[in-house]
Amino acid sequence: MTKTCYCKIALLTAVLLSVVSCSSSNEEEEESNIPTTPTEIVFSYGQGTYSGVELPYRIAAINTSTDKKAALVIYLHGGSSKGNDNEKQMAEAGIDSISGYLSKSGTDAILIVPQCPTDKSWGGSMNPVIKSLIDEQVSSGKADSNRIYIFGGSMGGTGTWSLLSAYPELFAAAMPVAGNPTGCIPANVAKTPVFTVMGTDDRIMSIDTVSNFVMQMKNSGAECKYEIESGWTHETTCIESYTSARLDWVFVH
Repeated sequence: MTKTCYCKIALLTAVLLSVVSCSSSNEEEEESNIPTTPTEIVFSYGQGTYSGVELPYRIAAINTSTDKKAALVIYLHGGSSKGNDNEKQMAEAGIDSISGYLSKSGTDAILIVPQCPTDKSWGGSMNPVIKSLIDEQVSSGKADSNRIYIFGGSMGGTGTWSLLSAYPELFAAAMPVAGNPTGCIPANVAKTPVFTVMGTDDRIMSIDTVSNFVMQMKNSGAECKYEIESGWTHETTCIESYTSARLDWVFVH
């Protein structure tokens, strides 16, 4: 074989090896960009005395592997989940929706689900209790005081409205669902971005009450999203409201 033939073969071999190498590199790069499966979310048990009230709660750290302070997310359950077993409140569908969203979106967050004592309700005397729980998390250095979010359905929605009224500008954003804002101060609540949802077939909470309150909030300059779902009952609203689009709106603040 001539020297020219050897050179051509060597050149062709080099080109083929280069193509194989690039293809392998690209495949590895593509594989590295495939989203990983969200890690399992584990809620540990907690309990403390806040403003003189014994409060059990469940807590989960989501995507908190870095030194960055995490968002603090509070979820207030409905009236049927009261107690002190620190279990019943975890059956609410909204918790799975919110925690799953946080995990999949890569949001670094501490999610806390307190359980309201049987002889009490969210709002009123329970406001300083939740505020003390929040203060404890912020003072620990783990939670970002500029990223505190509050969610709640039914009694939890009412309690969310109440907290927004009692502590203007404490929360980055809020989502009260199927709740009652009666007795709250619109100008105070207007200082927090709010996304609220009601159902037309809700026989427990009044759409008119919420609509009038939202109008007063907007007159005070509120940033507020208000959606009414046709055919949704009180229970359906509490279960189905936490869509990715709505949660995107809340957590962008």
